Amino acid sequence: MMHRAPSQSKGPHPPGPKVANMPTSDAWVKYRDWGSKYGDLIYLPRWNTLITNNAEVAIDLLEKRARIYSDRAMTPIMKLCGGENLLSVECYSDKWRKDRRVFQQTFRQAAISHFYPAQYSKIHEFLRKLLLMPEDSMKHIDGLSRGVIPKALYGLDIEPEDAFAKKVAGIIDTFGKALLNGSFPTYEWFPFLIYLPSWFPGCGFKRIASECGKVVKEVDTIPFETAMNNLQNGIGTSPIVELALQKPQDIKEIKAMGAMSFIGAIDTTMSSVSSFMLAMCLHPDIQTKAQEELDNVVGKDRLPTFEDRRHLPYVEAIYREVMRLYPPVPLGFPHISMEDDFYRGYYIPKGCAVVANIWAMNRNPNVHTDPDKFLPERHLESPTGPFESIDNIYAYGFGRRVCAGRYMADNTVWLTIASVLAAFTLSKAKDRNGNEIDIPGEFTNHFFRHPKPYRSNITPRSQLTRYLVLATADQ
Repeated sequence: MMHRAPSQSKGPHPPGPKVANMPTSDAWVKYRDWGSKYGDLIYLPRWNTLITNNAEVAIDLLEKRARIYSDRAMTPIMKLCGGENLLSVECYSDKWRKDRRVFQQTFRQAAISHFYPAQYSKIHEFLRKLLLMPEDSMKHIDGLSRGVIPKALYGLDIEPEDAFAKKVAGIIDTFGKALLNGSFPTYEWFPFLIYLPSWFPGCGFKRIASECGKVVKEVDTIPFETAMNNLQNGIGTSPIVELALQKPQDIKEIKAMGAMSFIGAIDTTMSSVSSFMLAMCLHPDIQTKAQEELDNVVGKDRLPTFEDRRHLPYVEAIYREVMRLYPPVPLGFPHISMEDDFYRGYYIPKGCAVVANIWAMNRNPNVHTDPDKFLPERHLESPTGPFESIDNIYAYGFGRRVCAGRYMADNTVWLTIASVLAAFTLSKAKDRNGNEIDIPGEFTNHFFRHPKPYRSNITPRSQLTRYLVLATADQ
């Protein structure tokens, strides 16, 4: 959404290009190119947007000055999408603080082990599907990303082809467009169109956004009501139901927490897991090294557990490298300044959208040697080693708007990586003549980023691992 920039009477804005239209495909690449010309601070006057490709700047503004830079832009389109009730895009307010408190109490690091059984269940189910139907690996990844939160929070087993889960997955792209300047150019040039009916020429965006809002309301109510009915019918309880019974005064926030968790995990988990599996197909030597570590530490007669994590530095390094090279949301969610500010001699006006280009930060050649290469060893050789703070994984965001569910996401992606490495060997598919079929390694290029479908071979490492994977069905 375009913002009108205030005058420069309070000082000079940072430099930047005069652009009429914002890039919407591979925007992070264009932003990095602008940074090469204009420096660490890139200001777009017409859009009242500040872009930075520098992690130090992002930390200075979004963390050290979080008091100023913790708002979100609740545009009319985002309201139509249902954003007012979703923690990640809510405006900074008392409502947001209450929503976040309930979220953090549920997903704080100290409480996260409560979700281990659900994570084991869904990840082991994922392994069984990879074993039995390896040709449908992308569908299985979708199923995993759609299934962990419903199982963990609501006690619900949702199949990959579940109509409701597919409907929720279908709105993710709309959210991305609502968060990325330039996605709705007609509306951005003519904001008054928001007041006209959706059938009016140029107003198709209203229909798309309104459909998204309807689904958000369904996510807020349907899984929760299903979980409550399961309790009343003696089928079983779940963490979200128990929380609602303990704190009935917070029922609205508890339901919102469930909805945000459901929606937030779908595309991000899928992106990280599919990026990892792509990387293993492209780098068999790295896969072999990780499997040797797993065999030495875990052994060959069981699958990895969370208790093994601190003893598997190379597997950890692979996870960290996946999150560095392939952030699911390359530009993060834009922060909005709540008051005028001055930084490095430049004036940043109130209402300015600050975009942290995580993709470019993670590929900064001044920070990372060979930044475009997948090299887990870089994390082993760093001064802190691979087991550094999760706060240093920029993919989870910055400051007060950092991903509230990051400990849950971190565990899910890590255990999936360790389990797949222990159970399978991933490789390029072969044609009829036994020649490897090249994998282009292409990614989607809009707000959310993940690998495009590709063919691969997924084979169990041995008869024993095949047995171990099948045996998880009885646990």
